[in-house]
Amino acid sequence: MPSQSHEPRSVASEVLPAPRFRYTPVVAAGEFIFVSGMVALDPESGQLAGGGVRGETSQILANLGRLLAEQGWSANQLVVARVFCSEFAAFAELNAAWDEWFADVVPPARTSVGVSALPLGAKVEMEFQLFLGSGVADAARSRERRDQ
Repeated sequence: MPSQSHEPRSVASEVLPAPRFRYTPVVAAGEFIFVSGMVALDPESGQLAGGGVRGETSQILANLGRLLAEQGWSANQLVVARVFCSEFAAFAELNAAWDEWFADVVPPARTSVGVSALPLGAKVEMEFQLFLGSGVADAARSRERRDQ
């Protein structure tokens, strides 16, 4: 858990692929967690996942899931996702993988942007924001009741 300090600090992770450039993959600030843009790197091989837009989306979300499990966080704590895709015509593939991963939880607010290129030749990049405050579980339960 991050400290209650609002000063940003790096969150160490053993499960994410090592950064290829100079940036901090995960930053905590107060009750918020910011996950830098992730492309579909396989944490074992360090190589970009195959399978096109759907395969890359699945790998990114699998990496996110490993991070959440490692840190003791929950997908219910995700509040924002930003999605960048260089093959916007294949966005239905991205949505199919997204819908599978978020089948049992309310997905975060999402912005999707078509771009001309991404790092390492990736087709998809995603960044996430989590809120760890105590009201998250109550808000999620409230949304579930409202949706039923």
